[in-house]
Amino acid sequence: RLNHRAWAYALEAGYQLPRVPWEPWLRGGYNQSSGDDDPADGHHGTFFPLIPTARIYAQLPFYNLMNVSDLFAELLLRPHRRVLVRTDYHWLQLTEHRDRWYAGSGAITEDGFGYTSARSGDHRDLAHLVDVSIAVELHARLALNAYYGHAFGQDVVGTTFAGTQVDYGFLELFFRY
Repeated sequence: RLNHRAWAYALEAGYQLPRVPWEPWLRGGYNQSSGDDDPADGHHGTFFPLIPTARIYAQLPFYNLMNVSDLFAELLLRPHRRVLVRTDYHWLQLTEHRDRWYAGSGAITEDGFGYTSARSGDHRDLAHLVDVSIAVELHARLALNAYYGHAFGQDVVGTTFAGTQVDYGFLELFFRY
């Protein structure tokens, strides 16, 4: 049994130019959550999101809001009233190098907890992530979303994997009823 002492915070700011073509909106921020700096001290310090929504923060799902520092910049453009283009850059580090790198977004089956972790190798640098998504409203109830992301894995990723880069993309048809 361990006492749980964890924390997390998010700071975000942005500026939008609604009267300029494409209505550019530049956003930036810093999200950070605690990790466990000493696994033998009788306290568990890794932030644990009880009901996570990882996709909002991590569309390329190789990290989540546990033991992570995420410095990000984001540009949103609206070239047409039915089209939204979003481009993000994330500089990801582990908050505590003695803790683990966590991924996953919670319970997925009756017998699966939905999280995984990997050793940090005593490193903090996780990855640089660049991604772009396009959302197109085809109809009042139908939208098409496209996403592509590329992660440039750093020392933490290299501790576990021989390759450190990943590409990920998807197309999604979204129907609202």
